[in-house]
Amino acid sequence: MTKHQITQPVGENQEAPDQQPGWLEALRRQFDAEVHLPSDISQEFLSAALLFVIENKVDFGLFHEAGRIIIAHFGGDEIYLPSQWSDKRWHIGLEDKEFFDPGD
Repeated sequence: MTKHQITQPVGENQEAPDQQPGWLEALRRQFDAEVHLPSDISQEFLSAALLFVIENKVDFGLFHEAGRIIIAHFGGDEIYLPSQWSDKRWHIGLEDKEFFDPGD
């Protein structure tokens, strides 16, 4: 297997290796809300969450940045997306605050 390395300096029309291309950022800005999952979230949970989003016909974009996986979506679809509940674990959907006592 041959390794290739790009040694050309970053110019005005190029993106730095740790930045998303401009067209990708423009696409991401089309959505008005995001869920930021840790990149070490289990594959099973991520798969289940994405299948649930698809089954419920949620328009979304999936992005990856250092240390996190981002599901961009439109506001109002939060009930179909992962969220971190008061038990500090990730679940699909919103926590029922009626049963949550902040004094606990």
